[in-house]
Amino acid sequence: MFYDTKLKILNHADFKPVLSVMADVQPYRKNFSFEDGYTLEMTHRAFCPLESSLQLNGYVQIYTSIFIILDMKEWSDYVELYLYRCKQDFAMEVEE
Repeated sequence: MFYDTKLKILNHADFKPVLSVMADVQPYRKNFSFEDGYTLEMTHRAFCPLESSLQLNGYVQIYTSIFIILDMKEWSDYVELYLYRCKQDFAMEVEE
């Protein structure tokens, strides 16, 4: 794996970065469909070292995009995150 992308773990309350980790981020396509007609398309997955601050339904920032963690799988020495990109105007201005 190539840990070449900075992934910022965001606080739920104010969306400020809590911690940064290096990750291997890859394009990925998978749809989640719900009974009421909603469909969410996962757009990326990220592989990163095990980190206790990562939570299902938590938010991460990659460059200027905000993602929600829709699913995560823990392996022996890394975690695999399945990410959904939030809308561009999502809840805040992203600080660089």
